[in-house]
Amino acid sequence: MPFYPPYQDRDGDPAEKAQQEADHRRDVEQDREMMTEDPEQPPSQPSLGLPYIRGVEHLQVLNYNYWNANGKGVCIAAVEGAIADWAAYIGADDGWSAEDCVEWTIRHGCKLSRQQANRWFPELPIERYRE
Repeated sequence: MPFYPPYQDRDGDPAEKAQQEADHRRDVEQDREMMTEDPEQPPSQPSLGLPYIRGVEHLQVLNYNYWNANGKGVCIAAVEGAIADWAAYIGADDGWSAEDCVEWTIRHGCKLSRQQANRWFPELPIERYRE
């Protein structure tokens, strides 16, 4: 004759099983609430708190100077960095538009030294300049 353990050993303690089911129902309910609530805002990136120039704000441009000399666009631009700092660049392109020249300069231009950046953009905090 085979040995059958008591009910408690075979299926687990009924009180423990009831607690597990209650925990599972609570977890499912919390998951539903989390899906229906508004998602939390992602943490904001550090910022200098300065306004961006309209027309190129998607590039986080703090200020720029643009000239078109005989069909060549020349630009000096100051752009905010990812860690509440900024950098300045100089560059030239084929004179498509001021906005295109600013974007090209930020991506491919030559970086200005701290002294040059302070000369062109004295209103920006030089202590936050990224060399």
